[in-house]
Amino acid sequence: MSTSKPGRNDPCLCGSGKKYKKCCLGKTASAQPESPGPPPGLDLHPYAITKIVENPSPQVQASLSSRDRAALKKKWTPGKLAGMETDAIVTRLRELGIDGGRGAFMPLTEGHTAAWSIGERWLAGLQRPPDMQDEDFVCLAACALWKRYCPERPSDEMVDDWVSEGYDYLEANNQSTAADTWLPVWETVMPKLRPDMKTFDSVDPVFRISQYFGNWIQDFEMALENAARDDRRYADIGVHVVREVLARFVEEDEHTILNYRCDLGRFLFLAGRPEEGDASLQAVIRDYPHLAGGYVVLADELSFWRKESPDIPRAIALLEQALSHPVEDAADWDVEARLDDLRERAS
Repeated sequence: MSTSKPGRNDPCLCGSGKKYKKCCLGKTASAQPESPGPPPGLDLHPYAITKIVENPSPQVQASLSSRDRAALKKKWTPGKLAGMETDAIVTRLRELGIDGGRGAFMPLTEGHTAAWSIGERWLAGLQRPPDMQDEDFVCLAACALWKRYCPERPSDEMVDDWVSEGYDYLEANNQSTAADTWLPVWETVMPKLRPDMKTFDSVDPVFRISQYFGNWIQDFEMALENAARDDRRYADIGVHVVREVLARFVEEDEHTILNYRCDLGRFLFLAGRPEEGDASLQAVIRDYPHLAGGYVVLADELSFWRKESPDIPRAIALLEQALSHPVEDAADWDVEARLDDLRERAS
């Protein structure tokens, strides 16, 4: 078993499926499995499962027999429905005894957010039991028709598509497009949350995709931060997003709250509001003097990201203050290595 420490954005070694930064950073994991599997207990939306079937990972592909691969190619998938004309979808539904026309479809969307549930309602009303292929087609047809009939009111499945598309852009290192793609996800999901949803885990039953909500929020923030290096508009969005995170998810643990308060400071600096960013991070240091985050992030902003007149002496003083306290997570934040680097730059 590897005993190397994960990076802050790597999967946590405890096997939770969450990222180290949002899980055991600053904690001691009592047990670490040798090869963590998929996130345990994550309730995937059936639509998300069809997309996994449509694009199985290389590992899954390698484990399939030729018969299994041939069977997968015959299955209905979101991509196949996306390539069909609306009339063709409606005609096939009619052959199954289902009215998929706009006039019949739109009333079914009232009070619902998941198009898949409309497909299940259609299936329950059929006179004869459909075969498996028809079941997949009916539910995927409902998803496709919702997107075409009422795109202004995004379904859960449309949100799932945006999440997937954002990760595709992120993989291609197109940070700004990933951020643009994910902003409607944020704007669609947040109004759905109940007042009692005060932790990221409590949102997962609503945010039913193949990713934890807390992980996605972190990735959204990182895309915003990277995009903000070139366009301040994304920093302003980041300030808004992080403030809403801090206002809503008040029952998250100490380390998570600290991380998001540090993120707020970063975004304020990126938004061209250094006085506010400085004050925000100083407040983090006052509230969490035993944790390194506030010291390190403020030192980074003063020394690394400030291109004009960096304040190396103050950054050094901040890290020395962290070590003299001492903070309990200095190794996780590489405080000593950062301090050595700053002293070398100052010499």
